[in-house]
Amino acid sequence: MSFTSEIKKEIIARESSEKNQESGAKRAAFSAFVRTSGTLGVSEGTPTFFLVSETECVAEYFMNAFYEIFGTELTVTHAAMDRMSGRDKLVLLCPEREAIRVLKELGLLKKGTTLLREGILPSLVKTEARKIAFVRGAFLGGGSCSLPKGGTGYHLEIVFSERKTAWDFCALLDEFEVIARLAERKDDFVAYIKSKEAISDFLSLIGAENALKKFTALVEKRDEANHDNRAKNCMAGNADKVAIAAVKQVVAIRRLKEDESFKDLSEELRTLALVRLQHPTMSLKELSEYLGISKSCLNHRMRKLMELAGELE
Repeated sequence: MSFTSEIKKEIIARESSEKNQESGAKRAAFSAFVRTSGTLGVSEGTPTFFLVSETECVAEYFMNAFYEIFGTELTVTHAAMDRMSGRDKLVLLCPEREAIRVLKELGLLKKGTTLLREGILPSLVKTEARKIAFVRGAFLGGGSCSLPKGGTGYHLEIVFSERKTAWDFCALLDEFEVIARLAERKDDFVAYIKSKEAISDFLSLIGAENALKKFTALVEKRDEANHDNRAKNCMAGNADKVAIAAVKQVVAIRRLKEDESFKDLSEELRTLALVRLQHPTMSLKELSEYLGISKSCLNHRMRKLMELAGELE
């Protein structure tokens, strides 16, 4: 089962367990579902719509919700094959005689007209419960969340067929301090989140606690692995720097040793020079321990040797 399916099943289980959910919240959720999985149009001058879902449990949930809210049933007309996913999609049709009433109650018609409304009707989401219900309904209809694989990152998105609604949805999430961005994809408009922190906040907002736990565990595991890789790369980089520095020191000391001035060096500098030639792979820390002096003292002496060697060039 995909992570998206897990989230949707958890949303449905949560919604189903909330027996006393107010009718306004149910309408908000269904309106969002229509906005993300529905096709609105006009048949013989009368507004109507049909819904498409490739998730059977989601389709069943909203068929039941439709009956509870409006006292009538959606009709399953047929199952169509989705070319991209290869999965069957259920097509649910609203009865034509009920379409105008349903669309009005869902805030999808302009007041006093049979014209379709753009954006989210403010009164539809006037309470926090209704806002959260709308977010849940939108994810059930057009949402997906992919976990990182290979070079991919975190990604959660909800697809809308109309720009103003997608924009209003991003503003709705912003009220809960969940930042989503808007992008256009062919004829659709996508509200998306790529920040792992924002995705966690989104899952918390819709009450998908089990999905949130799984996501958090994955984030922690991935972050730990990334930290280990960075540490290894840093250590490897430092090792390369140490090796390069040691080679430069050995070359400089050999140049000094070939010069007559080497015998005039102080005992401390000569000792350091000879020890470095004997142990070319030792780090400065190891050299300081070997000679029984502080690292700062060793650094000072090594810089002096390098300066003297530089004067011979």
